[in-house]
Amino acid sequence: MIRSRWLFSITALLGMLTLQAAWSQNASERQVLERAAKSLGGLERINGVKNITLVGYGQYVYQFGGGNIGPEVNAPMKYQAANDMRRVYDLGNNRFLQQERRNFLFPFAAVFGHSYQQVNLFLDGDVAFDINREGKKQRIPGWSEGVLQHDGVHMRRMWMMNNPVVAVRAALAKGAKLSNVRSEDKSKVVDIQIAEGDRMSMAFSDQSGLPTWIRWNNPHDNLGEITYTTYFSGFVPYGGLMLPLGYVTKTDWRNIDYLKVYVDDYIIDGEIPDLVAPPEVRSADVPASRVLRPLEVESIAKGIWRINTGTIVFEFKDHLTLFELGGSRHQAKAVIEKARSLVPGKPVTEVIVSHAHFDHVAGIRQAIAEGLTVISRRNNEIIFQDMASHRAKEFPDDQDRNQRPLKFVPVDERLRLSDNTMSVDIYWARANIHMAEAIFAYVPAAKVMVEGDIATAAVDYQFWADNYMDNIEYYKLDVETLAPVHMQTMKQAEVLEMVKGGVQRARERCAAELAKGNYFPGCPVVSKRF
Repeated sequence: MIRSRWLFSITALLGMLTLQAAWSQNASERQVLERAAKSLGGLERINGVKNITLVGYGQYVYQFGGGNIGPEVNAPMKYQAANDMRRVYDLGNNRFLQQERRNFLFPFAAVFGHSYQQVNLFLDGDVAFDINREGKKQRIPGWSEGVLQHDGVHMRRMWMMNNPVVAVRAALAKGAKLSNVRSEDKSKVVDIQIAEGDRMSMAFSDQSGLPTWIRWNNPHDNLGEITYTTYFSGFVPYGGLMLPLGYVTKTDWRNIDYLKVYVDDYIIDGEIPDLVAPPEVRSADVPASRVLRPLEVESIAKGIWRINTGTIVFEFKDHLTLFELGGSRHQAKAVIEKARSLVPGKPVTEVIVSHAHFDHVAGIRQAIAEGLTVISRRNNEIIFQDMASHRAKEFPDDQDRNQRPLKFVPVDERLRLSDNTMSVDIYWARANIHMAEAIFAYVPAAKVMVEGDIATAAVDYQFWADNYMDNIEYYKLDVETLAPVHMQTMKQAEVLEMVKGGVQRARERCAAELAKGNYFPGCPVVSKRF
């Protein structure tokens, strides 16, 4: 009898596995989504829920992983806190609120980075708008490629779809299109175009039917395009729904954990704030996604100009050399054209890049696409190659279309660029705690120094104050004028006065935080000079 029961159990188990395997091989896209709906609480419950509020906290990686102390893949990441987090999903009205307080968890030179500034990002159908500090509601562009976070209608809708209940409900709604069901790593993957036209892919566990991840793409200044994949973990019951307690959003570039969200609570069908776009916002024109800054040029010395976006131009006998191409890829294209116009007939052939932080290299793909040689600290070739080779198939830029290889000239301790009309010395910015692989330029004839983030990261705080004069004295330079990337041109006395004030303000902030029992990053401020 025992043997018979054992054989019956084995037969039943094999039958169940066979049925599951058959389902796994033959299930249609809609069957996969309907099974997911059942696993999440049932289609009727999913369609009946009015709203969901997520309460929690999280962390973003700084500059998508492009703002680290060094360019190596394994360099430690810097993070931005996202505290007091709320995600409000108004499913009945197709509205969404992304609310959090952001604060950098490392020494940042500007006050706003350490302010726990509240962010209120709304989406009402196809209308995305913000509420600023003064309480004014402002419509925002459809696309925004910021160096810290991407934004716009598409990104807000994708963040809304990051809730698996919301995503499955949208995928099964009228107007959605499902396609290309396939098997990947013990999951079923389905491509989805929701009714609004946004495209994404979702994976569902073969075993449980629950969603395991959601994936989508967005343009990216530094990489051409980036693929986000949000993984769900720890499903637990809330109000008749199964919802995850953990979200990790990874990027396809270097497999970085871009955003981690930790859930403290879900509120189902509770009171929610007013998410309606007011008439004046809804009727307003959609701001342009790509607004180029009008370009102005300042003559620094003979053969040296500063473009107001932070690019410095050096004129040699038969070519022009740029220092830095930040801002955005679109701005970089305009800057290159502006530089060419300064000396008609002379080509722009190379760009000196101070360091590899993403706010300083947003135009590097454009430079490579136009055939410019990149000059930078030797180890930066690692990250520049990763950036140049990254594909942008859904949102192609000039580099993806041209697929030009990186042409790179390394700098170790010093490199001189010189002909009989111009000499530019490039030096390693030794012992800078903000950027280990940084360089700066010096023109001996004009006594002009050009730098990014050594003395001029921001006016507010100076956490690496001595590095500017340490390098000038080490290399025995005679600096009269500083042409920085982030600030206006200054005389040497003005630079030192600014740095001194930044040290004082940083020390005052450190003392104020310590008095509250907070051990602030960057404190105490280390300076032997100020």
